[in-house]
Amino acid sequence: MRKVIRDPIHGYIEIDELAIAIIDTVEMQRLRRITQLGFSYLVYPGATHTRFEHSLGTYHLMNVLLDTLKVAKEEAKELIVASLIHDIGHGPYSHVIEPVIKKYTGKSHEDIEDIIFNPEAKPSKTIAEVLEVHRLDKVKIMGYIKGERTEYRADRDFSRILNGEIDVDRMDYLVRDSYYTGVAYGVVDNIRLIQGLGFFDGSLVITEKGILPAEYLLFSRFLMYPTVYYHHTSRIAQLMFSKAVEDFIESSKEHPRQCALVIRKMDDSEINIALRNAKGYPKEMITMINERRLFKRAVYTGVNELDESVAAELSDEKRRREIEVEISKRVGMDENYVILDFQGKNGEELKESAAKVVVDKPLRGRRQSERELRSLREVSSLVSMLSRAYQENYKVGVYTPEKYRGEVEKAARKVLWR
Repeated sequence: MRKVIRDPIHGYIEIDELAIAIIDTVEMQRLRRITQLGFSYLVYPGATHTRFEHSLGTYHLMNVLLDTLKVAKEEAKELIVASLIHDIGHGPYSHVIEPVIKKYTGKSHEDIEDIIFNPEAKPSKTIAEVLEVHRLDKVKIMGYIKGERTEYRADRDFSRILNGEIDVDRMDYLVRDSYYTGVAYGVVDNIRLIQGLGFFDGSLVITEKGILPAEYLLFSRFLMYPTVYYHHTSRIAQLMFSKAVEDFIESSKEHPRQCALVIRKMDDSEINIALRNAKGYPKEMITMINERRLFKRAVYTGVNELDESVAAELSDEKRRREIEVEISKRVGMDENYVILDFQGKNGEELKESAAKVVVDKPLRGRRQSERELRSLREVSSLVSMLSRAYQENYKVGVYTPEKYRGEVEKAARKVLWR
């Protein structure tokens, strides 16, 4: 039995019996209630698309890639399933509270062993049950989701197709996020890029005809970060929300780890209700976010504007908290109303620029050539430039309510530019 789903990005997506069974599970249906871009809808009203839609798009592109590489679907069932379920470990608002969840549980959104190996008993069908019925290798599925190799075949290694430098996950979310935000920077020719991929010495690499579309992908990602993913308004809402959730966890009667595990399985509406029903700071923060009464920027500058020693300190979460306390004490205010945002390390480069490209290597004194692997940044001057400029997108921000803005700015400048 086959069905088709109409997707605004990829058109008609064909799903087979196995995909239908996975889609109908309780874990996949929860993704319909998890927004893809967190609080970006506060800036771009159309950005209300979900992890469910993205998962379908990733599944579609995986099938296109396997067809292009002439891989039989029967040989790659685990890979196809992994592309469909790779985001089931996301908590409410996707990446927004992932750092908080990981702090208390040690789990990222890729750590879904508990879901597929030791699931809770539920009245609805679960992914674990579907995997058992179809006798799929759960270890291989986990490996694909984490980008780790679990089998060693000399001819073809599929471990980085879903989670690597250039992967189908990234291909879908860039064009999807661009479409729903209305930002024209995420235009990537995914089909051309897929046609420019191939195997070399068993590894998936970019061929010469794939260099140009790969450049487009990296350039799009480079522009999407400051415009969408790290837009200051959504960042402020995200950090306000994270602080509220952390306070909620700390004040819970349950053990913090257990409380965080419960939150991880919620959807956006459930965590909203939980925070609204809480008292004190969590309720105040979620109310402000829902009414779009957000903290303001007291300081907002590039990471490279700071002294290297200060930037190195800010890489540590504990030190960031200490600086928040120091700023609040200088002003004489509650530390919960000062948020220090450090977006990335000075000198960090684009991960995708390390993707391998197979090129011809001329041999001296001969007309023939041999092939060799080089990084994308080595063969593309554009990617090399983007990789160096990547760090310039990162900002350091200090956020606080409007009434404290002037005083917090003075205090923050004394602390950060000492």
